[in-house]
Amino acid sequence: MAEPRSAASAGPRPWWRRRWPWWLGAAAALLAGIGLLVLRPFWKLSSHFEEITFRQPSRLYAQPAELEVGKIYPPERVLGELRGEGYREETNPAATLAPGRFRAAEDAVSVHLRSFYLPDGRKGGGLLDVRFGPGDSGTKAGRGPRIASLRLNGQPQPRAVLDPPLLASYYGDDQLERRPVAYDDVAKDLIDAVVAAEDDSFFSHSGVSPAGILRALWVNLRGGQVRQGGSTLTQQVVKNIYLTRERKLARKVEEAVLAVMLEMRYSKREILTAYLNEIYLGRSGGVNVMGVGAASRAYFGKDASQLTLAEAATLAGIIPAPASYSPLTHPERARERRDWVLHRLQALGRVDTARLEQALATPVAVAPEPLTRRRAAYFADAMATEAAKRFKVEDLADGGYSLFSTLSWDDQQAAQAAMDAGLAAAEKGYEKGKAAALQAALVSIQPATGGILAYIGGRRYDQSQFDRVSQAYRQTGSAFKPIVYATAFEHHVVTPATFLEDEPLEVEIGKTIWSPKNDDGEYHGWVTVRTALEHSYNPATTRLALQVGMPKIVALGHALGITSELQPYPAVALGATAVAPIELATVYSSLAAGGVRPPVHGLVAMVDGHGKPVPGTPLPAPERVLSPQSDYLVTSLLMGVLERGTGAGAAPQLRGRLAGKTGTTNDRRDSWFAGYSPDRTTVVWVGYDDNAVTRLSGARAALPIWSRFTVAVTPPGGYSTFRQPPGLTTALIDPETGQLATEYCPQVFTEVFRPGEVPSELCSAHQTFAEQLGPPPVPGLRPDEMVEPARQPKPAEPKPSTHPFRRWLHRLFGGGDGGSNGDGNRGTGGNGGTGAKGSDSGDGGPPPTGGDDASVPPV
Repeated sequence: MAEPRSAASAGPRPWWRRRWPWWLGAAAALLAGIGLLVLRPFWKLSSHFEEITFRQPSRLYAQPAELEVGKIYPPERVLGELRGEGYREETNPAATLAPGRFRAAEDAVSVHLRSFYLPDGRKGGGLLDVRFGPGDSGTKAGRGPRIASLRLNGQPQPRAVLDPPLLASYYGDDQLERRPVAYDDVAKDLIDAVVAAEDDSFFSHSGVSPAGILRALWVNLRGGQVRQGGSTLTQQVVKNIYLTRERKLARKVEEAVLAVMLEMRYSKREILTAYLNEIYLGRSGGVNVMGVGAASRAYFGKDASQLTLAEAATLAGIIPAPASYSPLTHPERARERRDWVLHRLQALGRVDTARLEQALATPVAVAPEPLTRRRAAYFADAMATEAAKRFKVEDLADGGYSLFSTLSWDDQQAAQAAMDAGLAAAEKGYEKGKAAALQAALVSIQPATGGILAYIGGRRYDQSQFDRVSQAYRQTGSAFKPIVYATAFEHHVVTPATFLEDEPLEVEIGKTIWSPKNDDGEYHGWVTVRTALEHSYNPATTRLALQVGMPKIVALGHALGITSELQPYPAVALGATAVAPIELATVYSSLAAGGVRPPVHGLVAMVDGHGKPVPGTPLPAPERVLSPQSDYLVTSLLMGVLERGTGAGAAPQLRGRLAGKTGTTNDRRDSWFAGYSPDRTTVVWVGYDDNAVTRLSGARAALPIWSRFTVAVTPPGGYSTFRQPPGLTTALIDPETGQLATEYCPQVFTEVFRPGEVPSELCSAHQTFAEQLGPPPVPGLRPDEMVEPARQPKPAEPKPSTHPFRRWLHRLFGGGDGGSNGDGNRGTGGNGGTGAKGSDSGDGGPPPTGGDDASVPPV
């Protein structure tokens, strides 16, 4: 029998046996390294959790309605603003107004405002009481009811603001509508209902629930099909945010790993908030409703914080199958599912018996609110371009930005109505029988700021997304002429009373001869500058342009706002150059602002998804490009266009003296009207996209649309008046001679001049100077009792003379008020010149007298 070997005789152990702790440590380190490499992408992926869970579309808002004590603001307008933003009337007089509800009385409106964001922060919230009082019907400015008082939560307020109207949302390709909510902004009943229905152990597990997996496996085995998934709320968050919906083992492993990591990095409140914001809850208005914030509006027309127990259970119940359990399309199924959730709440001790029975007895009632808005689609596209240019935000889709604009939703609606009515009338009238559809563009601007108030780039956005306000370059016709006359005034070439020759003219352009003609085919001899522009005479305007110099006209055109190329050819003076309506609107806004070009824009500010302002390029400061005196002279002439000239058809409908100009191009392919007051500039274009010939004109097609819109948006007190600047004076002129009028002139006109440019001679066409002096004074008689030798004396107590000449003398030298005219107002009888009055009023009359349809070769 062999003896056992001693320790000494056994010899030393192998080296690898002596270092086993080192090998074990190395293996552990290797496994840890591999684990880190494997898990690192998951850890890094989970770090984007906060950014992803608050995704939502960017949204564009119009100006908010501003209420102010003493302001004329009819109750029906307030109610229209509220209904337009999804507020609902509370018909129960005993019920407390919840946020988003209002109650109307004969002279009062009470509304519980929702909170909303404006560029300067969070606004709204609280109970607003608005009371109305009668306006002073005796004055034009007092028409309509006024706001008598404003109270917010019982406290008097001088002013209040309503929700800004939502104009458009910018979605990504998936068309996901989200309205993220914070945990504290969700009704407790809704949180309890969701947890009870989807994961009752959510607040105790660590991301993965083995018990839930086993329970789901047992249910699926018993049913012979997949009925439950066993996923926790955390796993569902992972699936909704990070992973695909494919059913593979590898994906389930990834889901579990990410769920555990989310639980390690974030609180239960944060994870549940993400779930509430990312869960799919059906479709509404063609978009996918994501999260309880959007779903609360889509199904019940209220915020997630306002849901009742029955509504909360209904919303929680539709999570597994929104299409099958939708309360809009399947109310019975929705009720069955709702009741199941309510019983789960009772079983978990989250609701007492009394509340349970009350909720179970409540019928499924919905009050859906439209979530998607595309109410100013052309403007929304234009603002996306402006956001990229000014704020360097290239992609708004699902960016969560809020864009606050200058647009007035009331004005936009009025513009659309005016365009629809005007185009329909044109197609039933002058364009009857044409197969193609007329198109139009309208843009309205506030001259003082350059803010866009209304913007319509075409007839139907769903049929054509081509924006005719900013992308359609069309010849302007006579709408360009004010630039010619402004240049002439600026360089002191003419006055409004200067005479121009409206006779045949031939201009050599290269090897061709161009001869401008008037639309009526006639010539009108010598006419005043005022008459030439009011009636849009082409030869007279061309002569003036050649006298002034085309380079100067082109330079002023660019300074006033035209960015398109302008060539210094004579035909350009008659509008033979293509510009976009937004450019022409800038020109006329500069005229409306007294010769100061405003920075035309549509965005006031942008904020990101966290409410922080987005820095952007500041708007350029308004720039003076025309002297106030020259500007007012042009405006004076353009007021005459609406009173006596080619735009006279609009004058009776307007409250205030406005200025404007028609424009019609060769073969009537383009019809324009541009008009303005100190409050607003509006430009309208009408034509065919393929540049087809029409039977229209500026006065027949564009003017009726402009007039209808301008009347609809008239301020309560009427449009402001143009103030005559210092450095101008007025004088009574005989329109036939352009000389100072006398009491013997059959027609007189109050004309505007620079002081050194007033005519120095009295009219000699109707009386000689000696006859104008009259007989020597008769002792005891007043000047207005003087008689001519061949005439009988006047009665002993004659009425004072009302002749404009005498009123002018009285105004200059005193001796009584004499019924003096205000500056720039028209004297009796005058029409500004001897040319025939235009009749192009868009009412089916004959073509305009004059040259609005310029015979212009293309440049």
